[in-house]
Order: sequence, then C-alpha cells, then structure tokens
Amino acid sequence: MIKTYNEAHSCLKTGYSKLLTQEVIAKLFVNDVRDDPTMMPKRIQKSIQDRWHLTATPDQCRKAKKRALEMIQKEHDEQYSRMKDYRLELLDSNDGSTVVLDTCEGSNGLDMFHRFYICFANIRMAWCTYCRPIFGLDGCFMKGTSEGQLLAAVGRDANNQMYPIAWAVVDREDEDNWRWFIEKLQRDLSLRDGDGFTVISDRQKGLLNAVSQLLPKVEHRMCARHIYANLRKNHPHRADMKSLFWKVAKSYNEAQYEKSLEKLKAYDMNVFNSVMQKNPKNCSLTFFKPTASCDDVSNNISESFNHAIDPARVMPLVEMLETIRRRAMIRIDLRRKKAMSHKGKYTLKAMEKLELEQKKTKNCKVIPCGVGEYEVKEKKSSFKVYMEKHSCTCRRWDMSGLPCRHALKVILDNKKLKKDDYISSCYLTSRWRNQYNAFIKGVRGMNFWKKSGEIELLPPKTDTTKGRKPIPKRIKERNESPQKKKKKTMDSKTNEIKVSREKRIIHCGSCGEAGHNTRSCKNVGVIPPKKSKGKTTKDGCEGPSQPTQSQVID
Repeated sequence: MIKTYNEAHSCLKTGYSKLLTQEVIAKLFVNDVRDDPTMMPKRIQKSIQDRWHLTATPDQCRKAKKRALEMIQKEHDEQYSRMKDYRLELLDSNDGSTVVLDTCEGSNGLDMFHRFYICFANIRMAWCTYCRPIFGLDGCFMKGTSEGQLLAAVGRDANNQMYPIAWAVVDREDEDNWRWFIEKLQRDLSLRDGDGFTVISDRQKGLLNAVSQLLPKVEHRMCARHIYANLRKNHPHRADMKSLFWKVAKSYNEAQYEKSLEKLKAYDMNVFNSVMQKNPKNCSLTFFKPTASCDDVSNNISESFNHAIDPARVMPLVEMLETIRRRAMIRIDLRRKKAMSHKGKYTLKAMEKLELEQKKTKNCKVIPCGVGEYEVKEKKSSFKVYMEKHSCTCRRWDMSGLPCRHALKVILDNKKLKKDDYISSCYLTSRWRNQYNAFIKGVRGMNFWKKSGEIELLPPKTDTTKGRKPIPKRIKERNESPQKKKKKTMDSKTNEIKVSREKRIIHCGSCGEAGHNTRSCKNVGVIPPKKSKGKTTKDGCEGPSQPTQSQVID
C-alpha cells in the first residue's frame, strides 16, 4: 500500500543508479565485447549515456568489461567440455558421416582438446558422384579467445560456384595438422595417390610437404593470386606488371606463354627474374592437365568460403561449428531452389561464359580440312579444331570443357551442328540439381545431447598474461621512406637553438668513459677526471670532454 506520494521533485537528475552495477553492465555488453574484444571502457561508458541517459564510472566499465570477458571464456570452456557429446550427436543425426575428435594429454594428465574434423556423408557422396575432381585447400584464423586455425576443402559445383566438402579445427597450420587433415580427405574422397585429381592451394610449406607425400600423383596448382601478392611486396611501384603477370598465368598454350614472358622481360628485368624464381609453370594454365575441366589459376573458392564463415570465427568452438553447419544448410536449400527453377539444359554460369566467348568469333574464319577437323584463322594466327575430340590447339576448350571461340565459329557456320552437343556434361543442370539434393540433416540443441560417459575435455591453453596487450607497430615496407630526422628548433623563451640529441655520444659522470651514464656505470671507485678548459682530458685531447653547444652547431 502506498501511504505517501510526492509528485513534485526539487532535486536534479544526476544520472547515477544503484541498479547499474558492474555485473549488470557486463550482461548488457557481453555480446558487444564478444564481437569486439578490444572494446574500450570509455566506449562502454559513452554507450550507456547515449542509450539510457545514465552515468557509469570508468572504473565500473573497466571491471564490467573484465567480467564480460570472463563470462565469454566460461562459455568457451563449457563448450570444449561437451565436444565428445557433440561428436556423438552429429553421428546420430547424420548417419555415415566422418566426425573425428583428437585429444592430447595435458600437464595434469587429463585429456585436452587437440583437433576436430567433419565431413558429412551426403555432401561426400554428392561430390564424389556429381562434382569435378578438383578442390581447394586453405586455412584461416579463428578470432575468438582460443587460438586456432580452421582448415577447409572446397570444390566447385556445376554452376562454377564453391561447394564445401569438409572442414577441421586445429591448433596451428603446420605440416602435422595438414597431413592429418589430408589423410582424412584421402579416405573420405577415395583420393588414393591423387592420380586424376587436382588440388589448388597457396605455397604454405607444411601444406606443400603434406600433399607431395600423401598425394604424389595429384596435379597441384599454386594460387596465382598469392604469388602476385608476394611479387607486389618486392616491387610495390610497378603497377603495370599486374596485367603482364596475369597474362602469363592465364596462358593456355606454350606459344602464348612464351610471348607473355617476353613482354614481361621487356617491361622490367628485375620483375621478370622475380617471377621466374617463383616458377610460373606451377600457376600457368599452359602446364595444367585438362582432366578437371576447370581453368582456375587461383584459389578463390577457398577464399569465398572463408569470407562466408567470417561471422562464425569469433564464436565459441561448438557455436562456431554449428553456425558453419547451419549456413551450409541454408546455402544448400537456396542453391537447390535456384537449380530447380532453372529451365536450361546447362547451368547459368556456363552459358554466360559461353555467350562472352561467342562475341569474339567475329574475327575468326573457318577452313575445312577433313571429317570433323577444321582450321580456324584468327587475325595472324591459325588454330586446328577437332570437333569429335572436343579439342582445339588453343586449349581453351580442353581446359574449361566449354567450346572456345574457334569451335563456336565452326558450329555457327555449320547448321547441322548444335552448340549443346559440345559442352561438357559437368555443366548439366541435372548434375547441378543432384549436387544440392544432398541435405545436411538437423542437429538437436545442447540440452538434448546424450552424455558420452567419458571424461570431459579440458580447453587448450590460452594466454593468461595480465594487463593490456601491447599493440604491435606496423612494419614498414622495404621501399617506404625511413623516419624523418629531427630538425634544429628555436626556443621562443631564450632565443637559443635547440640541437637534437640524436647520434650524440654521452659520457659517464662517475668514470668519464663514453657510451653510458652514471646509472649503468660498472666502474665502482674510479675517480672522474677534472673537466677544465685547456687541459688534457682522459682521451688525450685538449678541451672539455663534451663539445659545447656552439661547437655542435658549427
């Protein structure tokens, strides 16, 4: 019952509230701190003022951020302890999948999380049956409180878009973890020694060694984009070399490759030597096999996957893996609807690429030279086209599986030939639909997971150093201008010129020796020499031990 009520107040609002404790602030901003762990207390204080017109002290905000980080770390540790239960739930919901949890022994003798691998059965079967034998390998950093790397294998679907196959969480990107990941892929995808398959990756040493040892017969393409990025670091002021380098990488035949190299050599000899040191044969289409029906020279499919899962990389482990799985499920459903609504015989991307190539047929002239064989003249060059073999000496048709401009000109001039009969079957819309008819089945929430009955896992070690971590300074490039020297300045009060102390030799006030001061002097008991003008000093020179200001200026 309200006994008294005073509606009129004479006091002013201060903005302080007893209910606004550090625990309350931590709960309000825990999601913001999770997204941005470097969030400063001043920003929290300003946000409270802007949102609720309340006042929080800087000390409250500092302690609230610390409490929020503790809450986030507790979530991480709890999810690590349920990893064995999570593995059983994935196997129960997606029968036949490969889910591997590796542990290592901690300092106290208990099991500690080491690495985790996932490859869903339906995705694996769809890739092996309907996709091209090419996939990219790459790793990306996890952005949460726990350090680690996410490794992934990504293929291409019939519409020339990425098709995630398998992914794993490891502690670091080294040769041992890449060997472990590729061994699991080797068994799941039936890669054997790699014969007939193609891998695209960057030049990470551990990855290169693992692939060469486990898949000795695989065609290993190096990502041209990563090679160009390294080349640009060595030659930052050579903007014109970009087009010249990509002409080398996208050369389909040896004649085109040699011509592109000559242009690069004439442009700049230093750039040419840098390119040759990287061995451009590893990233040029000229030296790739046509078995994959794919003319990729960069690992963009893996980069697209890393970009798609970027929001999940700041989350706790289980939540991150579940977010990646759900995003894959949503993507599969969207691609399936798009494939079902498409009416053409071949996929959208394949037909778009074919239309662009058909626009370039105006400079081509066809000359018959046998049954199913034609000579096509384009400007100053001539190419031989084999219609039955689906091949052309320019190698565009061989590498991509789509007819080149020379083959398209033959088809346009011959009314009996149909364009659809000469496109590779890997671009069929029916294959596109079958690839996305493979669903990932749903998984129940953490509350419904069955207990494995095994000992709970400990989280991996994290950085426990107290205080604010130092922000590393930006490392300057090789060709950047060095730090500017301090100039002489005029003191406005005394009208005297101030000279920089840079490169000035200091002398100890205790022993008189150069190179240190009295604080770091180790010569105990040494009598310092007298500093008098015109007398010989300890160094054998006349005059004072240190130059005067006028002498330094002169």
